[in-house]
Formats: sequence, structure tokens, C-alpha cells
Amino acid sequence: MQTDVRYIKSKVANVIGYIEGSNHELKNEYIIIGAHYDHLGWGGQGSLIPDTVAIHNGADDNGSGTVGLLELAEYFSHNRKKLNRTLVFIAFTAEEEGTIGSGYYVKNPVFPLENTIAMINMDMIGRMKENKLTIYGVGTSPIWNEIIERLNSEFKFELNLVKDGYGPSDHAQFYSKNIPVLHFFTGIHGDYHKPSDDYDKINYQGQKKILDFIASLTLELDKSKEKPQFVKVETPQRSARGFRVTLGVVPDYSEEVQGMKVSDVRPGTPAEKAGIKPGDVIIKLGEREIKNIYDYTYALGDFNPGDEVEVIILRNGEKLSFKVKFEERK
Repeated sequence: MQTDVRYIKSKVANVIGYIEGSNHELKNEYIIIGAHYDHLGWGGQGSLIPDTVAIHNGADDNGSGTVGLLELAEYFSHNRKKLNRTLVFIAFTAEEEGTIGSGYYVKNPVFPLENTIAMINMDMIGRMKENKLTIYGVGTSPIWNEIIERLNSEFKFELNLVKDGYGPSDHAQFYSKNIPVLHFFTGIHGDYHKPSDDYDKINYQGQKKILDFIASLTLELDKSKEKPQFVKVETPQRSARGFRVTLGVVPDYSEEVQGMKVSDVRPGTPAEKAGIKPGDVIIKLGEREIKNIYDYTYALGDFNPGDEVEVIILRNGEKLSFKVKFEERK
């Protein structure tokens, strides 16, 4: 057999704007507000229904963050006299391909990273339910908890605060460069990476409330005379190992539960064939106890394609057992 591998290159761009601060001493310090504007086009790889050819508009992922970026830029442009520091607004490209746009920026910064005091990211902020809001990165600086809790006494979100600065979006690239980050997120849903992620599902009032919160937080950060201290967050450490199999589930990053919560199940995969459903919490995979997503990904390294194992899940508080036959990871 003979094969031919071709690299197909496309020229894409981050889009950057800024509002210069008015304080002579602080205007050379920068607060970045970001959101990725790319999505999946006609679907294909990355889509949760990859055999369907249809436009994936991505109203929540990440039309919501992109709109939020523009709204905040307009708001601060009308309030520029209040700003001490320079605000930098970045619409990132190629996030869906692996945070390529933000990765390029931190290697080729327009504004010095050593003078960038924080990065605030928005990715999927359009589907808030029951007033629940997840914020990643609260452990990356000692100031975050105090500011968030004080502001939330007015906004009254039901907050899920995640300390880790890493995660599946552009903020992780800045965290890797020792910059304090916050990432705003309203959770995975059944339309994630599907053509059905469209404008009619957006919670517009909820999104506005989140943007009001981010605007207030940015002003709090801007008026502080001191740079926020950076903290490297301790995360569960696992030795590096690859895995050859797939179960076919999409993790739910919006909730911290004892186990690994399933947001969605890919069609035709071992999980679907076994009867695992969105909302299930995986607590045991084979002989391994699963307490978080790190345990889950580590456990996958135990298995080979064709292995049949027991998966124990919690569904509405009831413990259920399924037999799963692993397939090769593609």
C-alpha cells in the first residue's frame, strides 16, 4: 500500500484591539480580555456528529464569547477615562485546533508578557442555567477569591470556582507563561459541537449579567495599584502515559463532582452501545476508582482495543454497572 500525506495550510489571524490607559505610570501594564472566534465550519473532525455535513454556527461555542468581547470593548471605549491600565482585546483563531491562536500570541506578543498582569477569557458563556457560572483559574492569584466573592454579593451567581489555570481554552496558554488567569464558562450542553448550537438557544439575559460581572471585575483589577501575584496551582500529578482506546464520552468540565461526569456520548461508540448516558458520573473503570478526570484519562492507559471491562456509574444517585468493549482511539 502507498500513502501520500499532504499538509494543507490556511492563513488565519488573531484580531487585536486596545484601549490605552490614562494613568501615566500604569498605562504600560496590560489586562487582556480574550475569546476565540473560530468554530467547526461544516463539521467533520471535532463534531459530535462527524458523519453529518452541516454548518456548525457555534452560537455558544464561541459566538457568545466573541459577542461578549465586542460588548466589553464598546463599554470600555465609552468609559476609557476611568482606565488606569491598557486593556487589550483579542479574538483568537484556531482554538478548536488546539489553542493555536493564543499559543502563537504568547510566543509573539504584541504587548510585553512581563507587563501583562492578567488574562480574562470567555468561552461558552451563552447557555447559563439556574444562575450557575463556572470560573476557572481562581487559584492563579490570591486576589481572585476576594474580588469574586465581594462582587458576587451583588450579582448572586451560583458559582463553581475551579482553582486550576489549565483547561480546554485559550487562558491556559497565558497561565503557562505565569500570568494570572480567569476563564468564564456556563457549561457543556447537548448541542455542544453540533449544528444545533444556534442562536435560539442562547440565554441573552444571563449572558448580559455575566458581562456586567466581568466589566466590574476588570475595573476592580484596573484600579488596584499593585499587580496581582501569580500562583502556580498544584494539580493531581500522573506519570505520562499514552492510551490507545476510547470510551466515546465528552467530559463535563462545568462541575466538580466525585467521579468523572459525562456531558455527552458520541454516537456509535462503546459508551453508547453499553447504555451510558449524558449526566452519568463514572466512578469506576475496571479495577480503578475514578475520582476526577485525571483518574479517568490515566485509567484508559490500562486497556487495549477489544478489552471488555466493567464501568460503574452513578445515575440520579443510583449505582449502575455496564460492560464496555473498548475500541481503538482514532
